[in-house]
Amino acid sequence: MERNLASGLAARAVIFGFVALLIWWVLPSSGVSEFKKMNAAMQNAKSWRMHTVVDEPTKSVDSLTEVYCPSRIHVVTKSAFEQGGTKYEQSSESIWIEGASYTRKDDGWLLSHEDRQNTAACMWGPRGEDALLGQMDVISARGKIRKGDKREANGFRCRDWIASVPAPAGSRDVFGVCVDSDDLPREVFTLDRSEVITYSDWNQPIKIDAPPADQILKTWR
Repeated sequence: MERNLASGLAARAVIFGFVALLIWWVLPSSGVSEFKKMNAAMQNAKSWRMHTVVDEPTKSVDSLTEVYCPSRIHVVTKSAFEQGGTKYEQSSESIWIEGASYTRKDDGWLLSHEDRQNTAACMWGPRGEDALLGQMDVISARGKIRKGDKREANGFRCRDWIASVPAPAGSRDVFGVCVDSDDLPREVFTLDRSEVITYSDWNQPIKIDAPPADQILKTWR
């Protein structure tokens, strides 16, 4: 009888645990609400700077993206990667202004014209450029966002929110974001911090000009 009682209690514990886990994944959380507020704040933003640093064993990237909506964006990227025991380095710079795209070359700039009127960043907010934040819809629908600690990032007080998705062992953390009191991200990061994206100058004037005319090498249409 004692054995049957123990077996019944164990079965109830398993069922209770399964139900609790199911409720934890299905019911809406404060994290989902926080992501919705952050998404709205980002879509309403008119300007920002986004500094991306990737530090992996065989690859490193340092990139600065400046956005001034509705139609100006400036990107400078330096990267290095290792392949077959050889290390390669490269850099690039581009400016996009109202349908005109400028790409830096060694001795000047190439100019090309495009029909689109807005940058992806201005159409979608930072999610148009930030691959981690680009996963927000999937996380909100299928994952979970748990509250972390308050801390300082890039000189601003913010709170961490950790996004995770279901996994065979329970859950898998995907990325974290430190959100300030204005519902804007100050830092987005992978949990091992191999990629860290720092945001600054939200809704501040950012000057992005076309290169001087005498530095334009060739025009493409």
